[in-house]
Amino acid sequence: MRTRNTAPARLVAATIAGALLAACFAADGRAGPQSGSGERYFIDFRARPSAYIGHTYVVYGRVNADGRVTALHYAGLVPEESAWKGFFAPIRGSIRKYKDDTRRLPTIIYRRSLTRAEFRRVGRLVRLMKSMQREWHVVFFNCNDFAIQVAEVLGLRRPPSLLPPSMWVAGLRALNGP
Repeated sequence: MRTRNTAPARLVAATIAGALLAACFAADGRAGPQSGSGERYFIDFRARPSAYIGHTYVVYGRVNADGRVTALHYAGLVPEESAWKGFFAPIRGSIRKYKDDTRRLPTIIYRRSLTRAEFRRVGRLVRLMKSMQREWHVVFFNCNDFAIQVAEVLGLRRPPSLLPPSMWVAGLRALNGP
């Protein structure tokens, strides 16, 4: 059996992704202020129970002047194989909405208002991360690590990833205020 070292390819992919992120976020100044239509934007960092230790994910959207949600997006890093395998080695993962994100009630929600530019920044990050091949590992890249990338793109201070999801979201709130 022939083995192949994929480390150089991953390094190149990570470098390209970093450059794309930098280019995307440099354009934020052109986004302008919130629209005069009364639309508001928000993001929820949420944690919910799961079969293992829990799950952290984000929900972000737009609310019109009447308070009705006009756009709602879910995203989280989800293992695409048995998560038990991810305790021992990285497994396939993807950034997406998981069915339990709407079926199970969150144990904690940390909601923040966003500007239009921040809303667009989060959307670009999620789209970019969805387009890239993902791996999930219980220690090295889990759902908290995905939420950390979202928090960082918003300039938020964040707790370390090796916390249960509900503690991670509570820590995010404690570090950044109401």
